[in-house]
Amino acid sequence: MKHFIWTLCLLSMACAQGAVPIASGSLDGAEIDDGWSHLVVTVDPDGEDRVTRIWLASVDGEVALRTGDSRWWANLQRDPEIRIRVSGSDHPYRAEFPRTHEERVRIDEAFLEKYGGWERMMFSDERGETHENYAWLRRD
Repeated sequence: MKHFIWTLCLLSMACAQGAVPIASGSLDGAEIDDGWSHLVVTVDPDGEDRVTRIWLASVDGEVALRTGDSRWWANLQRDPEIRIRVSGSDHPYRAEFPRTHEERVRIDEAFLEKYGGWERMMFSDERGETHENYAWLRRD
């Protein structure tokens, strides 16, 4: 019985979720480019956080993402607030959607430079056409 209680206590502590602190500073391009993938947090229609692991790249010091259709992308279209979770802290950003084909090409080129062969193998479409959805992530 004693072991059961200790196991229950440990399980409840492991499952407890505390608030993730909001970071005061911005991420730099090296922090984005050093990671293979990153956690991003958007908010579902019911107000719950949706945490998703995605690829990010930096383009001239700015953070960029792209994706197909997904729940987290629908969240971003409804509410452009997004957080990048790095080292236990959330870095708040606001999504802005590229208006030109040239911007999408720049984003795709940054992903090609970062992910190399994986990028070529998975996304063989012309640059600027690899995904349906693109966004810049900017600090307010």
